Amino acid sequence: MTVKTHAATGKDQPVMKSRATEMALRVRRALWLVLGMLSLSLLLVILGLYATTRAENLNVSGYSSGVILTLGSFLGLLGVCLEENRKQLLTAAILFLSFGIIASFLCLVIDGAFIVVNMDMRPLKAERCQYYSSGRSYLYDNIYTSVSCWNPKESCNMTVRSGTCYCCDLYNCANGGYLSNYYEFVGVQSCEEVFCLYIMIWMLSALNLVAFFGGILNTALLGNIRNLRSSSHEIPASWSSASSPTAPLLMDASEHTVQQLYPSTLMHLSTAEGTAGPQRFPSLPMPHKE
Repeated sequence: MTVKTHAATGKDQPVMKSRATEMALRVRRALWLVLGMLSLSLLLVILGLYATTRAENLNVSGYSSGVILTLGSFLGLLGVCLEENRKQLLTAAILFLSFGIIASFLCLVIDGAFIVVNMDMRPLKAERCQYYSSGRSYLYDNIYTSVSCWNPKESCNMTVRSGTCYCCDLYNCANGGYLSNYYEFVGVQSCEEVFCLYIMIWMLSALNLVAFFGGILNTALLGNIRNLRSSSHEIPASWSSASSPTAPLLMDASEHTVQQLYPSTLMHLSTAEGTAGPQRFPSLPMPHKE
């Protein structure tokens, strides 16, 4: 009977070790994924803010998804590393990551489809765009002037502001430039900066696409860890039922063997302890000296 109990306990120990190892591996993977998502979100915020401040007539929205994903990744990092309030932190991280996934998809559509597709870089590559500067070194000096704009189809006058790169090939004289492609870029330092801005918006669109799938992966993994953490508190109770304090104690086979081999030694030990209770070990006849 004692041998069966020890065998059952020996079978439970490898199961506990395997589950603990699997849990540690999942937590480590989640930690690396959350750190990667946090780095990607910070990169989105930095590039998005830089691209937004480069041109005044381009409303780049790629940084908004980065802000939400940064907050969700930070909460997920706290939920993975800390023991206290882990379930609440992981729940909040999953919620913010879900909003960040939606925001990254919207930023991908706005920046990728509405801005990059409408930016025609062919006149810039052919160096057919001009840059107007007011000639003064004041940063916030807004001076408007009228420039002659002509193309193979028509010619007209166009009003531009200081610090503007304009392309006459993209300007429609009939409707005054409305409902057409981006023909001017206000607030840039040169026309070469417009091409760098175009590449940066493409990079933001690609990063938002990666953030979209990365957010889905992080949300699924953090949800799995949250469920494992909540169910891990119920497992030790079933494992510790074999060693319950109310269960009957069984005598070990080794102790019974010691009693049979050295009965007199155990009797002297019990006498030295001064116990007033009844004798635990049976009294055996002492050998008579002849």
